[in-house]
Amino acid sequence: MIKQIYSPFKVSKSVWILFFMVILAQSVKAGSFADTTKKRLLAAASAKDNAGVITLEPNVVFPDVLTGNEKEALLYIEKFSENRRAYLIRTYTRSKKYFPKATAILKKHNLPQELKVLLALESAFNGNAVSKAGAVGYWQIMDEVAKEYGLKYVAQQKKEEKKKAEKKKSEKTTPVAKTTTKKTPTPKDERKNFNKSTYAAARYLKDRSRNLDNNLLLMVASYNCGVGNVWNAMKKTGKSRS
Repeated sequence: MIKQIYSPFKVSKSVWILFFMVILAQSVKAGSFADTTKKRLLAAASAKDNAGVITLEPNVVFPDVLTGNEKEALLYIEKFSENRRAYLIRTYTRSKKYFPKATAILKKHNLPQELKVLLALESAFNGNAVSKAGAVGYWQIMDEVAKEYGLKYVAQQKKEEKKKAEKKKSEKTTPVAKTTTKKTPTPKDERKNFNKSTYAAARYLKDRSRNLDNNLLLMVASYNCGVGNVWNAMKKTGKSRS
């Protein structure tokens, strides 16, 4: 949930990756990673005939929940699948462990199962991931959101604050006498716990579905940049909010 400036005229790339990852999962189930956008050469019927060339349409099938944005998304999907093929296959392989669990939790909250893709986009399934903005864990949850949704968390210093603290520490010249003290246990950050963080993320998304008229793309955008920025963008474009 990294805070970013949200433009009402340009949808975040993560939204289009959401489209593609859902479609990728369907393609893999069908047993094919073949690039169907390239031209295929046909063998000539005889030595006298010339070989023919045909162009096949992409075998992209959009889920019902994402219909209505196919034309705008297709070009990005084709480019991404060509340039990041290895990444997509690697992500799909990792998803086999996490997606079924996430789907079950999203289902309990009556949320579209496509939202599980946020796991891949936010942290690449890395529970120890920490962003520059201080978002932590599988779902990249900020301190404020962790507190709001009842997760135990270890507060993250912002980059500027961390630099100041390190500078202040290095400027100390007075030696400190060593004392024997018991080590305090490292506090737990539940954002790194898959089940607890996924339940919190599902509750957050459920609240956003109520705020944003159950619009999946706006829900994804709000997860990425904050619901306040989405509301501001909606206001600028004249779209009413529920």
